[in-house]
Amino acid sequence: MPGSATRRPCPSWRTAAAVLLALALAACGTAAPPPPRVTRAPPPPPSAGEACQRQLAARGVIFTPMPQAAALGACTLPDGVRVEGMGAAMNRPVALACPTAMAVDRWVDEVVQPAARRHLKRQVGVVHHAGGFACRRTRGGNPSEHAKGRAIDIWGFELDDGSKALVRDHWSGAGARSRFLQDVARRSCAVFHTVLGPSGDADHHDHLHLDLGAWKLCAP
Repeated sequence: MPGSATRRPCPSWRTAAAVLLALALAACGTAAPPPPRVTRAPPPPPSAGEACQRQLAARGVIFTPMPQAAALGACTLPDGVRVEGMGAAMNRPVALACPTAMAVDRWVDEVVQPAARRHLKRQVGVVHHAGGFACRRTRGGNPSEHAKGRAIDIWGFELDDGSKALVRDHWSGAGARSRFLQDVARRSCAVFHTVLGPSGDADHHDHLHLDLGAWKLCAP
């Protein structure tokens, strides 16, 4: 009839049940998941080959260019450099991709030396590493970041007075060397994509793993 209100049909029980189920599922979906510990890192900028090496030289890094696409077993390292020293000497030369060498040099200047002055009142004279470019795989069978020249393992540091701060010996405890090592590890996350150490897992009980791989993970 004109002027009368239009009546809306009542939903059937099946329709009502579907609506309730949809609302329940929507409510379940509103709970925020815990933040992931591992996230994808931005890709490293292209090194531009010789341009990267010129930047290394300008920063005072002591290195030797490696042959183009240097090979080690089944692995190749394009744009590799063999680094002997930077803001501190290396205990032995280390092969790295050029962008990784740039990151290590920045790490020594911005993380390691300030932490040594802050906690030990000393300068680091030698960085003790356990290797960079190495043709190896992860436990999951994937190529390690070492196999791409994007990682370096650090045993510890030798100070300018000859004393040492080693992850294996001095990580734990309340002393100055422990504070120095743990400070370095934490602040390394601002330079590298992945940082693993004694607090991360048993495989890294005696060294720090630093890499510029595809994932962000700070677990020193």
